Amino acid sequence: MSQETRPVVPDESSQSLDSDDEQPEQHEEPQPESGVEEQQRRDRDSLRRALRDLEAAEARVKRNAERVYDEARSSLVTELFPVLDDLDRSIEAAHASADPALLEAVQMSRRRIDQILARYGAERIDASGGSFDPKLHDAVTTVNVSDPMQNMTVLQQLAPGYRFGDRLLRPAKVVVGRYPS
Repeated sequence: MSQETRPVVPDESSQSLDSDDEQPEQHEEPQPESGVEEQQRRDRDSLRRALRDLEAAEARVKRNAERVYDEARSSLVTELFPVLDDLDRSIEAAHASADPALLEAVQMSRRRIDQILARYGAERIDASGGSFDPKLHDAVTTVNVSDPMQNMTVLQQLAPGYRFGDRLLRPAKVVVGRYPS
């Protein structure tokens, strides 16, 4: 007789549920999820830090770009000061000449340059008649005055000053009255 004998393999469904081998695996199952959740939390924190760093870098780049732009504009304005001074001297000389057309042409050129400078953010400081302010004015010389009300007053402006926003590019060059004590 040739009967085949099969080995008896225990079926998984036939294993006892109260076996000690099964219970530790059931308790370990939430731990891998906890590890995954912990990793996700670390990843989120890392992404938040990276986003803050990126925003800070973006703000820093923006500030630097604005600073470079402002420096370039103020550099351009500063280079124009000698030209403006020459135009002012030409206007003074044209007043003495008998040619009103020349005077008008030079004044028109000066006004145009002032308009361009204003668009670039430069502001002209006119000091004539005002009180002397060492933060805005450069006293080239002083002149004795007989009126005490003219003490520390700008009597004459030799060259206008310019500022760019809050920054002084050039102080106004002035003659200041001084009342002798």
